[in-house]
Amino acid sequence: MSGLSKKEIEKLTIMYDGDKSRDASSKIRGFLFQDYVAIMSLLKDHVEYVCSEFIEDIDVFYEDEIFEFIQVKYYPNTSPDKKEISTDLYYQYLRMKMLHSDLKLHPSLYIHRYHTVVAPTLEEMKQYVGLGGKLKASVKYSDAADSEMWLRNNVYVKSKKEDQKKALFEEMASEESIKEFISNMNVTHQVDIKTYKDNLMAELEKMFPCSVASGDASRWKTLLLGLSISYIQNRYDLVNPTFEELKISKREFNQYIEQTTQIETEQSVVGYLIGVVSEEYGEIINHNILTDLQLEYLYRIFQNTVKWIRTIGKTTEGQYKLINTLSKDDINMVSDFESLSLKDKMIRIAEIKDSFISFIDYLWKIMIDVCQDKIVDKDKIEANIQLFDPCYYINESVREYVCFNFPDDRYANYCVILPSVGGGNFRREIRRIVKRMIEVSHRPEKCMFENSKIIHGKNYYDYSTADVIENPTVADLEKDCFYIECMDCIGIDDDEWSIAEQCGNCIFADKCVKEGA
Repeated sequence: MSGLSKKEIEKLTIMYDGDKSRDASSKIRGFLFQDYVAIMSLLKDHVEYVCSEFIEDIDVFYEDEIFEFIQVKYYPNTSPDKKEISTDLYYQYLRMKMLHSDLKLHPSLYIHRYHTVVAPTLEEMKQYVGLGGKLKASVKYSDAADSEMWLRNNVYVKSKKEDQKKALFEEMASEESIKEFISNMNVTHQVDIKTYKDNLMAELEKMFPCSVASGDASRWKTLLLGLSISYIQNRYDLVNPTFEELKISKREFNQYIEQTTQIETEQSVVGYLIGVVSEEYGEIINHNILTDLQLEYLYRIFQNTVKWIRTIGKTTEGQYKLINTLSKDDINMVSDFESLSLKDKMIRIAEIKDSFISFIDYLWKIMIDVCQDKIVDKDKIEANIQLFDPCYYINESVREYVCFNFPDDRYANYCVILPSVGGGNFRREIRRIVKRMIEVSHRPEKCMFENSKIIHGKNYYDYSTADVIENPTVADLEKDCFYIECMDCIGIDDDEWSIAEQCGNCIFADKCVKEGA
Protein backbone atom coordinates (compact mmCIF):
# COMPACT_ATOMS: atom_id res chain seq x y z
CA MET A 1 0.00 0.00 0.00
CA SER A 2 1.15 3.61 -0.56
CA GLY A 3 0.22 4.64 2.96
CA LEU A 4 -2.50 3.89 5.46
CA SER A 5 -5.89 5.03 4.28
CA LYS A 6 -7.54 7.91 6.10
CA LYS A 7 -10.29 5.50 7.18
CA GLU A 8 -7.81 3.13 8.83
CA ILE A 9 -5.98 5.98 10.55
CA GLU A 10 -9.30 7.18 11.99
CA LYS A 11 -9.97 3.70 13.41
CA LEU A 12 -6.53 3.55 14.99
CA THR A 13 -7.00 7.03 16.42
CA ILE A 14 -10.30 5.99 18.00
CA MET A 15 -8.48 3.17 19.76
CA TYR A 16 -5.59 5.41 20.80
CA ASP A 17 -7.94 8.06 22.21
CA GLY A 18 -9.70 5.37 24.24
CA ASP A 19 -6.41 4.15 25.70
CA LYS A 20 -5.15 7.60 26.74
CA SER A 21 -7.74 7.95 29.51
CA ARG A 22 -6.74 4.83 31.42
CA ASP A 23 -4.11 4.71 34.14
CA ALA A 24 -0.53 4.18 32.96
CA SER A 25 1.13 3.85 36.34
CA SER A 26 2.14 0.24 35.72
CA LYS A 27 4.46 0.96 32.78
CA ILE A 28 7.03 3.47 31.65
CA ARG A 29 7.32 4.60 28.09
CA GLY A 30 9.83 3.12 25.72
CA PHE A 31 11.94 0.65 27.67
CA LEU A 32 15.25 0.34 25.80
CA PHE A 33 14.62 -3.24 24.64
CA GLN A 34 11.43 -1.92 23.09
CA ASP A 35 13.36 0.84 21.32
CA TYR A 36 15.79 -1.75 19.94
CA VAL A 37 12.89 -3.83 18.59
CA ALA A 38 11.37 -0.71 16.99
CA ILE A 39 14.65 0.07 15.22
CA MET A 40 15.05 -3.54 14.09
CA SER A 41 11.50 -3.41 12.70
CA LEU A 42 12.43 -0.34 10.64
CA LEU A 43 15.21 -2.38 9.02
CA LYS A 44 12.85 -5.12 7.81
CA ASP A 45 11.76 -5.45 4.20
CA HIS A 46 8.34 -4.11 3.17
CA VAL A 47 7.84 -2.10 6.39
CA GLU A 48 6.27 1.29 5.80
CA TYR A 49 5.75 2.77 9.28
CA VAL A 50 6.62 1.97 12.88
CA CYS A 51 5.01 3.53 15.95
CA SER A 52 6.10 3.28 19.57
CA GLU A 53 3.44 3.59 22.26
CA PHE A 54 0.44 4.04 19.99
CA ILE A 55 -1.88 1.03 20.03
CA GLU A 56 0.69 -1.27 21.60
CA ASP A 57 4.33 -1.07 22.66
CA ILE A 58 5.24 -1.18 18.98
CA ASP A 59 2.97 -1.03 15.92
CA VAL A 60 4.43 -2.10 12.58
CA PHE A 61 2.62 -1.33 9.33
CA TYR A 62 3.72 -3.26 6.24
CA GLU A 63 3.23 -2.35 2.59
CA ASP A 64 0.91 -5.32 2.01
CA GLU A 65 -1.61 -4.10 4.66
CA ILE A 66 -0.28 -6.33 7.43
CA PHE A 67 -0.56 -4.65 10.82
CA GLU A 68 1.62 -6.21 13.51
CA PHE A 69 0.93 -4.86 17.00
CA ILE A 70 3.62 -5.97 19.41
CA GLN A 71 3.99 -6.26 23.15
CA VAL A 72 7.65 -6.24 24.16
CA LYS A 73 8.52 -7.97 27.43
CA TYR A 74 11.94 -8.30 29.01
CA TYR A 75 11.91 -10.92 31.78
CA PRO A 76 15.50 -12.04 32.45
CA ASN A 77 14.70 -13.22 35.97
CA THR A 78 10.94 -13.34 36.52
CA SER A 79 7.93 -15.00 34.91
CA PRO A 80 5.60 -13.07 32.61
CA ASP A 81 1.90 -12.72 33.35
CA LYS A 82 0.66 -14.71 30.38
CA LYS A 83 -2.98 -13.91 31.12
CA GLU A 84 -2.37 -10.16 31.17
CA ILE A 85 -0.29 -10.20 27.98
CA SER A 86 -2.73 -12.40 26.06
CA THR A 87 -5.84 -10.47 27.08
CA ASP A 88 -4.12 -7.15 26.30
CA LEU A 89 -3.46 -8.29 22.75
CA TYR A 90 -6.93 -9.81 22.40
CA TYR A 91 -8.41 -6.50 23.58
CA GLN A 92 -6.65 -4.72 20.71
CA TYR A 93 -7.58 -7.43 18.22
CA LEU A 94 -11.24 -7.36 19.22
CA ARG A 95 -11.51 -3.60 18.91
CA MET A 96 -10.00 -3.69 15.43
CA LYS A 97 -12.53 -6.33 14.39
CA MET A 98 -15.39 -4.26 15.85
CA LEU A 99 -14.26 -1.21 13.87
CA HIS A 100 -14.19 -3.36 10.70
CA SER A 101 -10.52 -2.77 9.94
CA ASP A 102 -9.34 -3.94 6.54
CA LEU A 103 -5.82 -4.52 7.85
CA LYS A 104 -4.43 -8.04 8.23
CA LEU A 105 -4.05 -8.27 12.00
CA HIS A 106 -1.02 -9.94 13.56
CA PRO A 107 -0.89 -9.72 17.37
CA SER A 108 2.66 -10.43 18.52
CA LEU A 109 4.67 -10.95 21.67
CA TYR A 110 8.42 -10.29 21.54
CA ILE A 111 9.84 -11.63 24.77
CA HIS A 112 13.19 -12.25 26.36
CA ARG A 113 13.02 -15.04 28.90
CA TYR A 114 15.22 -18.06 29.40
CA HIS A 115 12.23 -20.44 29.48
CA THR A 116 9.99 -20.86 26.45
CA VAL A 117 6.68 -19.03 26.32
CA VAL A 118 4.09 -20.23 23.81
CA ALA A 119 0.87 -18.72 22.50
CA PRO A 120 -2.17 -19.58 24.64
CA THR A 121 -4.44 -22.45 23.72
CA LEU A 122 -8.15 -21.99 23.09
CA GLU A 123 -8.99 -23.30 26.56
CA GLU A 124 -6.41 -21.03 28.19
CA MET A 125 -7.76 -17.98 26.39
CA LYS A 126 -11.33 -18.82 27.34
CA GLN A 127 -10.19 -19.08 30.94
CA TYR A 128 -8.30 -15.78 30.70
CA VAL A 129 -11.32 -13.97 29.25
CA GLY A 130 -13.21 -15.25 32.27
CA LEU A 131 -16.80 -15.55 31.07
CA GLY A 132 -17.22 -19.27 31.63
CA GLY A 133 -20.49 -20.54 30.19
CA LYS A 134 -21.50 -16.98 29.22
CA LEU A 135 -18.96 -16.82 26.40
CA LYS A 136 -20.84 -16.41 23.10
CA ALA A 137 -20.15 -18.67 20.14
CA SER A 138 -19.92 -15.65 17.82
CA VAL A 139 -20.80 -11.95 17.84
CA LYS A 140 -22.08 -9.82 14.97
CA TYR A 141 -20.57 -6.36 15.25
CA SER A 142 -22.46 -3.17 14.39
CA ASP A 143 -21.07 -0.91 11.69
CA ALA A 144 -17.92 1.04 12.48
CA ALA A 145 -19.71 4.23 13.57
CA ASP A 146 -22.02 2.42 16.01
CA SER A 147 -19.13 0.32 17.30
CA GLU A 148 -17.13 3.47 17.97
CA MET A 149 -20.03 4.96 19.92
CA TRP A 150 -20.47 1.75 21.91
CA LEU A 151 -16.78 1.70 22.81
CA ARG A 152 -16.88 5.30 23.98
CA ASN A 153 -19.98 4.80 26.10
CA ASN A 154 -19.21 1.40 27.58
CA VAL A 155 -15.44 0.87 27.56
CA TYR A 156 -13.52 4.14 27.41
CA VAL A 157 -15.49 5.59 30.32
CA LYS A 158 -13.56 3.16 32.53
CA SER A 159 -10.29 4.58 33.88
CA LYS A 160 -8.53 1.29 34.59
CA LYS A 161 -7.24 -1.06 31.95
CA GLU A 162 -8.66 -4.23 33.53
CA ASP A 163 -12.11 -2.64 33.80
CA GLN A 164 -11.99 -1.68 30.13
CA LYS A 165 -11.09 -5.22 29.12
CA LYS A 166 -13.82 -6.71 31.30
CA ALA A 167 -16.49 -4.42 29.84
CA LEU A 168 -15.43 -5.25 26.28
CA PHE A 169 -15.16 -9.00 26.78
CA GLU A 170 -18.53 -9.35 28.53
CA GLU A 171 -20.35 -8.09 25.45
CA MET A 172 -18.08 -8.63 22.48
CA ALA A 173 -15.81 -11.63 23.18
CA SER A 174 -16.66 -14.87 21.40
CA GLU A 175 -15.19 -18.31 20.83
CA GLU A 176 -15.01 -17.54 17.11
CA SER A 177 -12.91 -14.36 17.58
CA ILE A 178 -10.69 -16.08 20.16
CA LYS A 179 -9.91 -18.85 17.65
CA GLU A 180 -9.08 -16.25 14.99
CA PHE A 181 -6.90 -14.35 17.47
CA ILE A 182 -4.90 -17.46 18.45
CA SER A 183 -4.38 -18.47 14.82
CA ASN A 184 -2.89 -15.05 14.05
CA MET A 185 -0.87 -14.59 17.25
CA ASN A 186 2.90 -14.92 17.10
CA VAL A 187 5.37 -15.33 19.97
CA THR A 188 9.00 -14.50 19.14
CA HIS A 189 11.73 -15.22 21.65
CA GLN A 190 14.50 -12.65 21.76
CA VAL A 191 18.04 -13.14 22.98
CA ASP A 192 19.37 -11.13 25.92
CA ILE A 193 19.59 -7.39 25.51
CA LYS A 194 23.36 -7.31 24.89
CA THR A 195 23.23 -9.94 22.14
CA TYR A 196 20.15 -8.32 20.63
CA LYS A 197 21.93 -4.95 20.68
CA ASP A 198 24.99 -6.46 18.97
CA ASN A 199 22.76 -8.01 16.29
CA LEU A 200 20.97 -4.68 15.83
CA MET A 201 24.25 -2.81 15.41
CA ALA A 202 25.37 -5.37 12.83
CA GLU A 203 22.12 -4.91 10.88
CA LEU A 204 22.46 -1.12 11.05
CA GLU A 205 25.99 -1.35 9.68
CA LYS A 206 24.78 -3.64 6.89
CA MET A 207 22.06 -1.14 5.97
CA PHE A 208 24.30 1.92 6.33
CA PRO A 209 27.92 0.93 5.49
CA CYS A 210 30.77 2.79 7.14
CA SER A 211 31.98 5.95 5.41
CA VAL A 212 35.71 6.55 5.19
CA ALA A 213 35.53 9.89 7.00
CA SER A 214 33.86 8.50 10.07
CA GLY A 215 36.67 6.29 11.32
CA ASP A 216 36.74 2.77 12.69
CA ALA A 217 33.89 0.26 12.47
CA SER A 218 33.27 0.09 16.21
CA ARG A 219 32.74 3.84 16.48
CA TRP A 220 30.61 3.77 13.32
CA LYS A 221 28.23 1.15 14.75
CA THR A 222 27.95 3.06 18.03
CA LEU A 223 27.15 6.20 16.05
CA LEU A 224 24.40 4.43 14.08
CA LEU A 225 22.87 3.04 17.27
CA GLY A 226 22.90 6.44 18.98
CA LEU A 227 21.36 8.24 16.00
CA SER A 228 18.62 5.61 15.82
CA ILE A 229 17.85 5.77 19.57
CA SER A 230 17.71 9.56 19.43
CA TYR A 231 15.37 9.47 16.43
CA ILE A 232 13.02 7.04 18.19
CA GLN A 233 13.02 8.80 21.55
CA ASN A 234 12.35 12.25 20.13
CA ARG A 235 8.70 11.27 19.96
CA TYR A 236 8.45 10.50 23.68
CA ASP A 237 8.47 14.24 24.41
CA LEU A 238 5.27 14.87 22.43
CA VAL A 239 2.14 15.85 24.37
CA ASN A 240 -1.13 14.27 23.16
CA PRO A 241 0.45 13.28 19.82
CA THR A 242 -1.48 12.26 16.73
CA PHE A 243 -0.72 9.21 14.59
CA GLU A 244 0.97 11.42 12.00
CA GLU A 245 3.31 12.78 14.70
CA LEU A 246 4.05 9.39 16.23
CA LYS A 247 4.62 7.33 13.12
CA ILE A 248 8.19 6.72 12.00
CA SER A 249 8.43 6.33 8.25
CA LYS A 250 11.04 3.80 7.14
CA ARG A 251 11.87 6.04 4.19
CA GLU A 252 12.35 9.14 6.38
CA PHE A 253 14.36 7.16 8.94
CA ASN A 254 16.71 5.92 6.20
CA GLN A 255 17.09 9.44 4.83
CA TYR A 256 17.88 10.82 8.29
CA ILE A 257 20.61 8.24 8.99
CA GLU A 258 22.14 8.57 5.52
CA GLN A 259 22.19 12.37 5.52
CA THR A 260 23.54 12.63 9.07
CA THR A 261 26.37 10.18 8.46
CA GLN A 262 27.32 11.26 4.94
CA ILE A 263 27.80 14.90 5.93
CA GLU A 264 29.31 14.92 9.40
CA THR A 265 27.73 17.50 11.69
CA GLU A 266 27.57 18.11 15.42
CA GLN A 267 24.70 15.61 15.36
CA SER A 268 27.30 12.92 14.69
CA VAL A 269 28.85 13.66 18.09
CA VAL A 270 25.43 13.55 19.73
CA GLY A 271 24.64 10.23 18.08
CA TYR A 272 27.92 8.69 19.14
CA LEU A 273 27.53 9.73 22.79
CA ILE A 274 23.92 8.50 22.91
CA GLY A 275 25.12 5.22 21.44
CA VAL A 276 27.68 4.89 24.23
CA VAL A 277 25.16 5.51 27.01
CA SER A 278 22.66 3.15 25.36
CA GLU A 279 25.24 0.37 25.33
CA GLU A 280 26.18 1.03 28.95
CA TYR A 281 22.54 1.04 30.03
CA GLY A 282 22.14 -2.37 28.41
CA GLU A 283 25.26 -3.67 30.15
CA ILE A 284 23.93 -2.57 33.55
CA ILE A 285 20.54 -4.23 33.27
CA ASN A 286 22.10 -7.31 31.70
CA HIS A 287 24.48 -7.91 34.62
CA ASN A 288 22.41 -6.84 37.61
CA ILE A 289 19.24 -8.13 39.23
CA LEU A 290 17.27 -4.95 39.80
CA THR A 291 13.84 -4.49 41.30
CA ASP A 292 11.03 -3.16 39.11
CA LEU A 293 11.32 0.18 40.91
CA GLN A 294 15.09 0.35 40.36
CA LEU A 295 14.60 -0.48 36.68
CA GLU A 296 12.08 2.33 36.40
CA TYR A 297 14.44 4.77 38.11
CA LEU A 298 17.29 3.78 35.81
CA TYR A 299 15.25 4.02 32.63
CA ARG A 300 13.87 7.44 33.48
CA ILE A 301 17.40 8.62 34.26
CA PHE A 302 18.65 7.11 30.98
CA GLN A 303 15.95 8.89 28.96
CA ASN A 304 16.74 12.24 30.57
CA THR A 305 20.45 11.64 30.01
CA VAL A 306 19.73 11.22 26.29
CA LYS A 307 17.94 14.59 26.34
CA TRP A 308 20.88 16.21 28.15
CA ILE A 309 23.35 14.78 25.63
CA ARG A 310 21.27 16.17 22.77
CA THR A 311 21.82 19.60 24.30
CA ILE A 312 25.44 19.44 25.46
CA GLY A 313 26.67 17.47 22.44
CA LYS A 314 25.24 19.67 19.71
CA THR A 315 27.62 22.60 20.26
CA THR A 316 31.40 22.86 20.29
CA GLU A 317 31.16 24.59 23.68
CA GLY A 318 29.25 21.66 25.16
CA GLN A 319 31.65 19.13 23.67
CA TYR A 320 34.60 21.06 25.09
CA LYS A 321 32.96 20.99 28.53
CA LEU A 322 32.87 17.18 28.36
CA ILE A 323 36.44 16.92 27.06
CA ASN A 324 37.79 19.25 29.73
CA THR A 325 36.01 17.22 32.41
CA LEU A 326 36.94 13.74 31.23
CA SER A 327 40.20 13.88 29.30
CA LYS A 328 43.47 12.65 30.83
CA ASP A 329 45.50 14.87 28.48
CA ASP A 330 47.31 18.02 29.53
CA ILE A 331 45.79 21.45 29.21
CA ASN A 332 47.40 22.20 25.84
CA MET A 333 45.85 19.13 24.22
CA VAL A 334 42.42 20.07 25.53
CA SER A 335 42.54 23.82 24.87
CA ASP A 336 42.84 23.35 21.09
CA PHE A 337 39.65 21.26 20.87
CA GLU A 338 37.40 24.03 19.59
CA SER A 339 39.69 24.73 16.63
CA LEU A 340 39.75 21.12 15.42
CA SER A 341 37.93 19.78 12.38
CA LEU A 342 34.76 17.82 13.10
CA LYS A 343 36.54 14.60 12.18
CA ASP A 344 39.28 15.28 14.74
CA LYS A 345 36.69 16.28 17.33
CA MET A 346 35.01 12.93 16.83
CA ILE A 347 38.34 11.20 17.41
CA ARG A 348 38.91 13.14 20.64
CA ILE A 349 35.39 12.33 21.82
CA ALA A 350 35.96 8.66 21.06
CA GLU A 351 39.23 8.75 23.05
CA ILE A 352 37.37 9.68 26.25
CA LYS A 353 34.86 6.83 25.88
CA ASP A 354 36.06 4.90 28.95
CA SER A 355 36.10 8.05 31.09
CA PHE A 356 32.65 8.99 29.80
CA ILE A 357 31.26 5.56 30.73
CA SER A 358 32.74 5.83 34.24
CA PHE A 359 31.30 9.36 34.53
CA ILE A 360 27.83 8.14 33.48
CA ASP A 361 28.00 5.14 35.83
CA TYR A 362 28.79 7.25 38.88
CA LEU A 363 26.26 9.93 37.98
CA TRP A 364 23.49 7.38 37.45
CA LYS A 365 24.30 5.44 40.61
CA ILE A 366 24.31 8.62 42.72
CA MET A 367 20.98 9.65 41.18
CA ILE A 368 19.46 6.22 41.84
CA ASP A 369 20.68 6.39 45.44
CA VAL A 370 19.09 9.82 45.84
CA CYS A 371 15.81 8.58 44.33
CA GLN A 372 15.72 5.50 46.55
CA ASP A 373 16.29 7.68 49.59
CA LYS A 374 13.43 10.05 48.76
CA ILE A 375 10.90 7.91 46.83
CA VAL A 376 9.47 4.88 48.62
CA ASP A 377 7.03 3.75 45.91
CA LYS A 378 5.85 4.53 42.39
CA ASP A 379 3.11 6.84 43.63
CA LYS A 380 5.79 9.34 44.73
CA ILE A 381 7.60 9.47 41.38
CA GLU A 382 5.64 12.28 39.71
CA ALA A 383 5.99 14.51 42.78
CA ASN A 384 9.78 14.09 42.59
CA ILE A 385 10.19 13.91 38.84
CA GLN A 386 13.14 16.37 38.84
CA LEU A 387 15.31 13.82 40.67
CA PHE A 388 15.53 11.72 37.48
CA ASP A 389 17.00 14.55 35.39
CA PRO A 390 20.80 15.08 35.30
CA CYS A 391 20.18 18.78 34.63
CA TYR A 392 18.65 19.11 38.12
CA TYR A 393 22.10 18.45 39.59
CA ILE A 394 24.21 20.38 37.05
CA ASN A 395 25.34 23.95 37.68
CA GLU A 396 24.92 25.47 34.22
CA SER A 397 26.62 28.74 35.23
CA VAL A 398 29.96 26.92 35.09
CA ARG A 399 31.02 26.85 31.46
CA GLU A 400 34.41 25.07 31.47
CA TYR A 401 33.47 21.68 32.89
CA VAL A 402 30.42 19.63 33.92
CA CYS A 403 29.86 21.01 37.40
CA PHE A 404 27.48 19.38 39.87
CA ASN A 405 25.74 21.00 42.78
CA PHE A 406 24.02 18.11 44.57
CA PRO A 407 21.27 19.56 46.81
CA ASP A 408 21.96 16.95 49.51
CA ASP A 409 25.63 17.90 49.70
CA ARG A 410 25.70 20.73 52.25
CA TYR A 411 29.44 21.30 52.06
CA ALA A 412 30.41 21.71 48.41
CA ASN A 413 28.68 23.71 45.69
CA TYR A 414 31.13 22.94 42.89
CA CYS A 415 31.65 19.19 42.38
CA VAL A 416 33.13 17.32 39.45
CA ILE A 417 33.26 13.63 38.52
CA LEU A 418 36.76 13.20 37.09
CA PRO A 419 38.20 10.30 35.08
CA SER A 420 39.63 7.20 36.73
CA VAL A 421 43.39 7.32 37.15
CA GLY A 422 45.92 4.58 37.65
CA GLY A 423 48.62 2.50 36.04
CA GLY A 424 52.23 3.49 35.54
CA ASN A 425 51.51 7.20 34.96
CA PHE A 426 49.31 7.64 38.01
CA ARG A 427 50.89 10.86 39.34
CA ARG A 428 51.33 12.30 35.86
CA GLU A 429 47.65 11.77 35.04
CA ILE A 430 46.58 13.31 38.35
CA ARG A 431 48.81 16.31 37.71
CA ARG A 432 47.42 16.84 34.20
CA ILE A 433 43.83 16.69 35.37
CA VAL A 434 44.29 18.95 38.41
CA LYS A 435 46.25 21.51 36.37
CA ARG A 436 43.25 21.87 34.06
CA MET A 437 40.96 22.45 37.03
CA ILE A 438 43.24 25.24 38.25
CA GLU A 439 42.48 27.21 35.10
CA VAL A 440 38.68 27.23 35.37
CA SER A 441 36.79 30.21 36.76
CA HIS A 442 35.00 28.18 39.46
CA ARG A 443 37.48 25.62 40.73
CA PRO A 444 35.84 22.41 41.97
CA GLU A 445 35.50 22.24 45.74
CA LYS A 446 35.03 18.48 45.58
CA CYS A 447 36.68 16.16 43.06
CA MET A 448 35.26 12.69 42.70
CA PHE A 449 38.10 10.40 41.60
CA GLU A 450 37.73 6.65 41.23
CA ASN A 451 40.99 5.28 42.60
CA SER A 452 41.91 4.09 46.06
CA LYS A 453 45.54 5.20 45.54
CA ILE A 454 44.46 8.83 45.71
CA ILE A 455 44.89 10.51 49.08
CA HIS A 456 41.30 11.32 49.91
CA GLY A 457 40.51 14.35 51.97
CA LYS A 458 41.81 17.90 51.75
CA ASN A 459 44.34 18.81 49.05
CA TYR A 460 45.75 22.02 47.60
CA TYR A 461 45.62 22.87 43.91
CA ASP A 462 49.39 22.68 43.67
CA TYR A 463 48.89 19.00 44.60
CA SER A 464 51.62 18.99 47.21
CA THR A 465 51.19 15.97 49.46
CA ALA A 466 53.01 17.87 52.19
CA ASP A 467 49.96 20.13 52.50
CA VAL A 468 47.53 17.30 53.25
CA ILE A 469 46.15 17.58 56.79
CA GLU A 470 45.14 14.76 59.06
CA ASN A 471 41.45 13.80 59.19
CA PRO A 472 40.19 16.76 57.16
CA THR A 473 36.55 17.63 56.53
CA VAL A 474 34.98 19.51 53.64
CA ALA A 475 34.19 22.29 56.09
CA ASP A 476 37.96 22.90 56.45
CA LEU A 477 38.31 24.03 52.84
CA GLU A 478 40.14 27.27 52.15
CA LYS A 479 40.33 29.35 48.99
CA ASP A 480 42.72 27.16 46.99
CA CYS A 481 41.76 23.78 48.40
CA PHE A 482 39.70 20.93 47.08
CA TYR A 483 38.34 17.82 48.73
CA ILE A 484 38.85 14.40 47.15
CA GLU A 485 36.20 11.68 47.23
CA CYS A 486 37.66 8.32 46.22
CA MET A 487 34.17 6.98 45.32
CA ASP A 488 34.90 3.60 46.95
CA CYS A 489 31.55 3.89 48.73
CA ILE A 490 29.59 3.92 45.43
CA GLY A 491 29.30 0.52 43.74
CA ILE A 492 29.14 0.46 39.94
CA ASP A 493 30.53 -3.00 39.21
CA ASP A 494 28.37 -5.91 38.06
CA ASP A 495 25.95 -7.03 40.78
CA GLU A 496 26.40 -3.75 42.71
CA TRP A 497 23.66 -1.69 41.09
CA SER A 498 20.96 -3.22 43.28
CA ILE A 499 22.77 -1.97 46.42
CA ALA A 500 21.43 1.31 47.77
CA GLU A 501 24.13 3.52 49.26
CA GLN A 502 23.34 6.28 51.76
CA CYS A 503 25.04 9.22 50.06
CA GLY A 504 24.40 11.45 53.05
CA ASN A 505 26.67 9.21 55.08
CA CYS A 506 29.48 8.92 52.53
CA ILE A 507 30.03 11.11 49.47
CA PHE A 508 27.79 13.96 50.74
CA ALA A 509 29.12 13.81 54.30
CA ASP A 510 31.55 16.37 55.73
CA LYS A 511 34.21 13.71 56.20
CA CYS A 512 35.22 10.60 54.27
CA VAL A 513 34.03 7.51 56.11
CA LYS A 514 37.41 5.89 55.41
CA GLU A 515 39.19 8.74 57.17
CA GLY A 516 37.00 8.16 60.22
CA ALA A 517 37.68 4.41 60.35
